Amino acid sequence: MRFNFLPLILLTFLVVPVISFASPAIITVSTQPVYHPGQTVFIEGTTSPNSLVGVTIYNPSGSVIYSNTTTSSSTGAYQLKAFTFPSSPTGPYQYGTYTVHVGTSQGLTNSTTFQFQPLLSTVTVIVVNPQGTPVSGAIVQANSAQNVTNGSGIATLLLPSGTYTLRVVPPSPYATAEENITVTAPQPLTVKVTVQVQALILSVDKVVSPNVNLQNVQSGTGITMLGGTTLTVYTTVTYLGQPVSGATVTATYNGTTYTAQYMNGNYVFNVTVNNVQYESDLQIVATYAGMNSNQVTLPLTVNLNEQAAISKTLSSLNASLISLTNTVNSLTNTVNSLTQKLSSLNASITSLQSSVQTLNSEYSSLSGRVGSISGTVDIALAVSVIAIIIAIVVLILLFRKVS
Repeated sequence: MRFNFLPLILLTFLVVPVISFASPAIITVSTQPVYHPGQTVFIEGTTSPNSLVGVTIYNPSGSVIYSNTTTSSSTGAYQLKAFTFPSSPTGPYQYGTYTVHVGTSQGLTNSTTFQFQPLLSTVTVIVVNPQGTPVSGAIVQANSAQNVTNGSGIATLLLPSGTYTLRVVPPSPYATAEENITVTAPQPLTVKVTVQVQALILSVDKVVSPNVNLQNVQSGTGITMLGGTTLTVYTTVTYLGQPVSGATVTATYNGTTYTAQYMNGNYVFNVTVNNVQYESDLQIVATYAGMNSNQVTLPLTVNLNEQAAISKTLSSLNASLISLTNTVNSLTNTVNSLTQKLSSLNASITSLQSSVQTLNSEYSSLSGRVGSISGTVDIALAVSVIAIIIAIVVLILLFRKVS
């Protein structure tokens, strides 16, 4: 028996599109990736025809700043004009990433994001020396924007509208230069900066600590050291290429200023750091004959020295233990002294009790004597009274006889 597969093949081609059309619908969403102040946000996408589409937009803080609905067309396309950004970031409209959520009543959802950024200008900075020769390797800064000049002495920065102090830090032997610029975005701006030869040069020859040993240290070199240790910095100062010994070299770290001492051709200073996790810049500069040198900045990271911290804790505990022992000894001496005084008081009380008993005995004896004396006095008094009575009677008898 012979089978004809042609009808089955034709049926397959007819059924597959039907299955495809019957597959679940989706919803898409899109918008331009970046918006600037004054621009209007549009949201668009596709979903099932004639579907109600909800659109919600969240600002960088996660707060809802827009929510609305629209209906897709018969082809499934939808578009919504959301809102217009203000001319500058204000209130809920801050620079950053915004999130768009869309959904339909059928439960279809999707999301996308876009950026709200300021309009930027391309600022081209050309750095040259007094002879007009391009200076490469110069650091160009304006606020947080930074770049380095190439071999043609050119660096570019992207800046929003505003007034800036443009700072150019060229390599040795040139001095740092600053210039004020005004940017009006999105108009491009070209600035030419001429840097002068630095007559007074400060160099860091060596940096040493228990875990650091660096030679010929350049500005911007990061240093990581252990807390609770001392960093010794060796510097030299030259004027027109010749070393000088009468300069003043100062360093500032964490609000403290250090003055270097001149020793054997170097200006040397020590920075002792606390044993805490900390990051700050060590800034070094020299002055000589009214001139200022280039500034050397060394970002310093201090890591916790756990061994030193444990030793310090043990020393503190030992000191506390000694103090506690001394206190206990002092209290013991006080108790002993009080015990002696109590014994003395007990002896005094016993002596007083004996004296009281003696006094009681003497009192009883005196009482007996007083009683005896009182009896004798009473008899004598009675005899005297009787004698007086007899005398009176005799006198009366004699008086009668005479009469």
